Amino acid sequence: MRGAAVAIAPLLLLACGSDNVPRSVRSDDAPGGSGSPVAVDGTDLPSGKSVVFGQSLTVTDDPATTASALIGAAAGGTLSVTASDGTVFTLDVPVDALEIDTTITGTATNVTGIEGVTALHAVHFEPAGLQFIGAASLRIQTPNPIAAGHVLPFQAASDGSNLKLAIIDDVATDDASVAVLVTHFSVFGLGELVDAISDLVVVQQSASAEQQIQSEIAQDVEIRRNLLREGKPTAEIDDQLVKLFIEYQDKVIIPLVESANATCDGALVVATATSNYYYIWLHNSLPESVVKMKAIAEQKFLSMERLCEDEAINKCVASGDDTTLSTFWRNMNRWRGRFRYAAKPGDDPAQYETRAKKICKGYAYFITGGLQDFQVADQKVCDVRKPFTLTAPGVATAEFSGGDSLTGTYSASGAFNLSYAGTYTISLPAGPGEPGTMTGSSGGQIADQGGSGTETYILTPAYQVC
Repeated sequence: MRGAAVAIAPLLLLACGSDNVPRSVRSDDAPGGSGSPVAVDGTDLPSGKSVVFGQSLTVTDDPATTASALIGAAAGGTLSVTASDGTVFTLDVPVDALEIDTTITGTATNVTGIEGVTALHAVHFEPAGLQFIGAASLRIQTPNPIAAGHVLPFQAASDGSNLKLAIIDDVATDDASVAVLVTHFSVFGLGELVDAISDLVVVQQSASAEQQIQSEIAQDVEIRRNLLREGKPTAEIDDQLVKLFIEYQDKVIIPLVESANATCDGALVVATATSNYYYIWLHNSLPESVVKMKAIAEQKFLSMERLCEDEAINKCVASGDDTTLSTFWRNMNRWRGRFRYAAKPGDDPAQYETRAKKICKGYAYFITGGLQDFQVADQKVCDVRKPFTLTAPGVATAEFSGGDSLTGTYSASGAFNLSYAGTYTISLPAGPGEPGTMTGSSGGQIADQGGSGTETYILTPAYQVC
């Protein structure tokens, strides 16, 4: 998900009993002052079982482990990195999770900055900041499987900042490995906890609303996994996760909508945040909230698509670059497939290029016609809004001024001291990309004799060859 990077104060994950399901609290809310490890009821928690996230990780890459792969947007792909201790990191990028084909590089890295663990296993992916549509899944298989209840999933930026809990991918996790959801790059890993944690309390001094709620989700998802592992009921934690879903709407989605200002960029931020958030629910088996989240996310996606399609059309019409529009449509189609949104009525990927050319190169025409001896046949003009030339060999050449209004002036010169000037108008009754006409009215002289006339031309679409 997108969110402004902020400095995060030390994050404490504390072991406590599994009889209750505590909510997370910020340390500035807690009794006892900033950073005090306390439970919701104000009682002290055992400091001997705390796991401390420092201000940031210290990240030291091991170049000998670097591996790269070109991952196709349409086909997806896998990248595997093996650390010196035998830990295998396998990044699975699903079909349509990338907007364009991208070379991804992974390097096993040594990290420090988390206390209360016996070992840390981490990998550093590049390009830094790469965003996925939905999420990729990173499977981490350590030489010896980490015991149930001792898994600490974490993520951070390339420089080790913005350290926080990662969210387990329940769908891909098995007895031999742990998988985490990867919405953007770059450092991900697992810690092996000294003490098993059934329930977690997250104490965090400051973070954006989005980051705070994400941390709480990661915490509660892990609680839920451990409760299921122990055969205990999850109704209470499920209810808490649904409440987080509602809180996310209030504190993240609504402010994003209010700040979007009906722009493509603003709408894209909203659509990305809601879609990725829905994807997290989808991968953690909460049917009630998945249905609600999908409805909201799909509505935000459709609003964004309408705004951004208008912008893409305007850009491509102005530039004549049809790939701008065909790429946009292809990305929107991938987005739909990635998040299981409804298909767009009449959408046909096989026609993207042709449709884009027709729209973006709609002012490209073959021009045929003229007056008396001045005749042209199928002369190609790739944009009649720009200055163009028509030539009747051996007779004359006419220069047309062009213009967005499709009206302008022209002048002709040629054999026998031909010299004519006048005005012209292009008519496209069915719009750009469809057949049209051009008429010109001029006056001048040839062989020292004056005269005037009206020229008529037929315009046939040429978007396929321009």
